[in-house]
Amino acid sequence: MESILCVDIPVQMISCTDTNGKITPLRFRFRDKNGEIITITIDRILSEDQDRNRVGAHFSCAARIYGSQKTFQLWYNYFAHEWRLSRLTL
Repeated sequence: MESILCVDIPVQMISCTDTNGKITPLRFRFRDKNGEIITITIDRILSEDQDRNRVGAHFSCAARIYGSQKTFQLWYNYFAHEWRLSRLTL
């Protein structure tokens, strides 16, 4: 799969955290390579790793971006309280 965005892009995230601490990312936005702010609603979480003994949580997700279905990786750093888009593929 071809990567269309650089690795490690900061994103603004809307997520839900349940009473047990499980995080569910819902929607995020980022600035694309042209400087436009793009808002993405997550359709499906394909896989997740939220092991609390690690530095962060990893999510593999799918959503419609630029009019077509794409998969991407999101990463949440527990200590910095920061979300990053680590990979967006065609």
